[in-house]
Amino acid sequence: QSYCHRLQHDTCFLTSNSQLNEQVVDKIILQLNRVYPQILTDAEAEKFRNPKASLNIRLTDLIKHLQKKGDRHCQEFYRALQINAEQLYNDLPSRKIL
Repeated sequence: QSYCHRLQHDTCFLTSNSQLNEQVVDKIILQLNRVYPQILTDAEAEKFRNPKASLNIRLTDLIKHLQKKGDRHCQEFYRALQINAEQLYNDLPSRKIL
């Protein structure tokens, strides 16, 4: 199962789960930007960190953006999620299937 497909499966859980708070999403975005600038450019990171938009909208937009970019981008999102929110990562619906 591709990471893009897994992310599609997990999107509802991630966006509706209040455990994924502002700080965690910020850390994920910064990790994708700083560790893998080819995955999230500075401009993209700024857009997804904009506090004027709701967290839910920013997270949904980030997930859609990564899915358009391809499997490796989605895989790095999962890696960042695992590092910054391991318990939430372990509770993902796609993890239960695996």
